[in-house]
Amino acid sequence: MWNVEMSNVHCLLCNVQFSKADVEVLEEGELPICDDCVGTLVEVEVKYDGSEDLLEFLKAEVKGRRCMNCLKPALELERIRFHKPVFGFVHCDECKKDSMVNIHIEFV
Repeated sequence: MWNVEMSNVHCLLCNVQFSKADVEVLEEGELPICDDCVGTLVEVEVKYDGSEDLLEFLKAEVKGRRCMNCLKPALELERIRFHKPVFGFVHCDECKKDSMVNIHIEFV
């Protein structure tokens, strides 16, 4: 059995407790968010039926998602780059930082 010393730091989204080793590798200004929750912030899954402009559809799907820097629901999709998955370049209206999300499109 592993003997892991726990810290008093918890994930800001799901409240899972971090070990002291996890806390030691957090960089200055980095929010304590567990790996599972980080995935929910940077991965976007959508179903697209082709009935509207793809970029406008994706802007609506991403709008208001949580920012991975400040956790406020203030993301705006600015542009995309086609790749697998699609790279979505986003800007947070709250903290003013730019980031990228992976957009997985299922065509229906």
